[in-house]
Amino acid sequence: MVHLSRGGSVRGRFAWGGMAAAVLMLAAACAPSAGSSAKPASHTGSTPRAGGTVVDALGPVTGMDWYLPLMAVAYNSTTNATAQSLQYLGLYVTGSNGLPDYQRSVASSITWNHAGTVYTVKMNPKWHWSNGAPVTASDVQFEWHMIQAASAPTAPAPWPWTGAGPTGLATLVKQFTVVNAHEFQVTTVQPENQLWFLGQLGGFMPFPKASWDKYPGQHAQELAYLTKNGSNPAFFSVIDGPFHLIQAVPEQSWTFAPNPHYDGHRPYLHRLIFQYETTDTAEVSGLQTGAIQVGYLPGTSYAIRNTLTLDRFVAQPPAAFARVMLNFKNPQVGAILKQRPVREAMQMGIDQPTIIRAVFNGLGVQGAGAVVSMSPYLDPALKKPVYPFNIQGGIKVLKANGWHMVNGVMTNASGQKLQFTMDYPTGSSSILAMVQLLAQDWSKEGIQVSLNAVPFPTMLQDHRQPAKWQIQGGLLLTGGIGYQIDNSVFETNGPLNFVGYSNTQLDALMAAALKPQPSKQAAIQADYAYQEFLAHHLPNLWMPVGDSYLEIAKTVHGVVSSVPVKGSYAIYPQYWWVSK
Repeated sequence: MVHLSRGGSVRGRFAWGGMAAAVLMLAAACAPSAGSSAKPASHTGSTPRAGGTVVDALGPVTGMDWYLPLMAVAYNSTTNATAQSLQYLGLYVTGSNGLPDYQRSVASSITWNHAGTVYTVKMNPKWHWSNGAPVTASDVQFEWHMIQAASAPTAPAPWPWTGAGPTGLATLVKQFTVVNAHEFQVTTVQPENQLWFLGQLGGFMPFPKASWDKYPGQHAQELAYLTKNGSNPAFFSVIDGPFHLIQAVPEQSWTFAPNPHYDGHRPYLHRLIFQYETTDTAEVSGLQTGAIQVGYLPGTSYAIRNTLTLDRFVAQPPAAFARVMLNFKNPQVGAILKQRPVREAMQMGIDQPTIIRAVFNGLGVQGAGAVVSMSPYLDPALKKPVYPFNIQGGIKVLKANGWHMVNGVMTNASGQKLQFTMDYPTGSSSILAMVQLLAQDWSKEGIQVSLNAVPFPTMLQDHRQPAKWQIQGGLLLTGGIGYQIDNSVFETNGPLNFVGYSNTQLDALMAAALKPQPSKQAAIQADYAYQEFLAHHLPNLWMPVGDSYLEIAKTVHGVVSSVPVKGSYAIYPQYWWVSK
């Protein structure tokens, strides 16, 4: 499935439920590097050695083209976030318990007052930029000014920032104060749920102010300067991350070399190459020949996994939920999709068990809402679909609400028909099989859906052009494992609410869940109320999530064990090493 990524981004930012990046990933068809251990590395009984090159395959049509570590909506992809995270460090890395792992983070501690209005961040002074200058609180403040500029209603394309909107940092934060070189405070406009706002703090990160601040105090002008260079790899020469991008060949490959001045765990690898794959077939061929050392196994190739003798096969549920996006803004079909009975019938027409069995090879979980399956904050009531597969039940709902079958198509008294076009991303045989199953089952309910293959970058661009699309299928939204409220996606006018969904009751439930609560249990109950309304009201259609299939060369170590959150789309290649 295609990935629209939120919490738990590749750099560990927004790992508690803030918005991160949109990406092309294929659940049960393409696996990013993922892991299950909280330990930095596991060496499989061997001693790590320096040197070696690893080629990591990117899924179809998932190149890197935005390197500025401030994500514009128009470039919102996990692949871009990967490129950014290798060169620039976020404020913290999320550990397996969902809390910041300060041993691996720029932040050394994050505390807050009882009211949930003042958050104090202390930074580890060990971190330096590649030119030797220390990473300071002023560098974070500089990024804060860029967040403000990129979140402004007047921000030009490709902005806004993915974290902009009614509950984005620019709206939530009243004041950013530099306390000293390695400490800053954030004061919020109003009290916030501390668990939730900890995730929002992941939106902060250091920028190399001394190198980038060409227009001091002129934030809009400064943002324009950075935007102009956002896709220029050569611009990003001062870094604090483990790797440096040394060569970028658009739509072919991106080569990273170790940053010799990195203050964290120094990379073992000599080179890390991300290789663009045009098709699943090309990627599998690379696995078979050994040209690819870290890659994915398409779901349709699952049967051949044991023949890839050069690799180790890893399957695990990704930290994501899956959905079909419904465009309520579309001038042709938006008014129809706003009708809840229509959405209920479409949800009942999704045969999740069959999709898991036929497309995901039996490895996956059914979807019922917007919290990932492994999160301890998942409402137990939503471990199974609210609207299970029921063709006759869907037909009954439609007929009870003014629709009747005419020549195989549900039609209402005004002559409107349940006929839609569903865009889906090119390049994945698994996604094609899935959307074909959807269309077949919906047709049994009298809902006719035409399938339209579209390049994933085009699907992203179309999000802000409502007339260009009606339904988008094959989509995942990545998530963290902490306290999650998806206000950016589902709130009225949220920055990633591309579809025009709006419900005042849901807005109120989200607002309640975002307020400080007298106890953790009270916070959880507020979260459950939000989750259950979302699951029932269907702002989109919930889909099953297939396991990710990862193939790792037997000579490559540390890929899985270096990632603290199982199923995360983060990668930490500074811990990877190659044996002879």
